[in-house]
Amino acid sequence: MNYKEKSDRLATIVETMENEDLSLEEMVQLYEEGIALYRALDEELSKLEQKVRILTEDGLEEKGEALE
Repeated sequence: MNYKEKSDRLATIVETMENEDLSLEEMVQLYEEGIALYRALDEELSKLEQKVRILTEDGLEEKGEALE
């Protein structure tokens, strides 16, 4: 799954947990899936933020500017 698909699935899980009458087992299963998706999304976002930071720093260094 790509980032958007993971994000959409997580949103669906949250909505389902908020609006559906689920058994405890179903809630736990969805919770586990949601936590796994959250962690994957967080890790992917952190990696992308680092790439942007590196690209921004490289671009500013080429212009002779400092990144604050």
